[in-house]
Amino acid sequence: EPGARGAERAPEYADTLGLALQLTNILRDVREDAEGGRTYLPADDLAKFGCAAGFNGPTPPEGSDFAGLVHFEVRRARALFAEGYRLLPMLDRRSGACVAAMAGIYRRLLDRIERDPEAVLRGRVSLPGREKAYVAVRGLSGLDARHVTRRTVRRRA
Repeated sequence: EPGARGAERAPEYADTLGLALQLTNILRDVREDAEGGRTYLPADDLAKFGCAAGFNGPTPPEGSDFAGLVHFEVRRARALFAEGYRLLPMLDRRSGACVAAMAGIYRRLLDRIERDPEAVLRGRVSLPGREKAYVAVRGLSGLDARHVTRRTVRRRA
């Protein structure tokens, strides 16, 4: 809600949530981007996990720790979501519900990617329509925003 304690940090939280969404997009689109000659994951991370040569097909580069790379980026995205979710209690109800719905869908994408890291090399990972609708309804109804608000309040206490 406007005027909420810490509201001056809202732009920072919005940027952080945006980074979480973008990193999730990057992970989801690894194959599509590779086919277009693009790699958006940080070069240092690619090198650290033996993937500096990029991706050329449905299997990880020989000798790489592709699953390690994906899990590393998933953890990074989850940390960004956790920080960015602090924005929700600062938004009006309608805006918070929309943001919670979108972020919830992307967090579910991360769950799928985490369970099967190589799926991003086989094609674009997506949620079935039913699951997407379920997550969106939770967000739009305010369930996820209220959950985040309670967690934030407990942490401050």
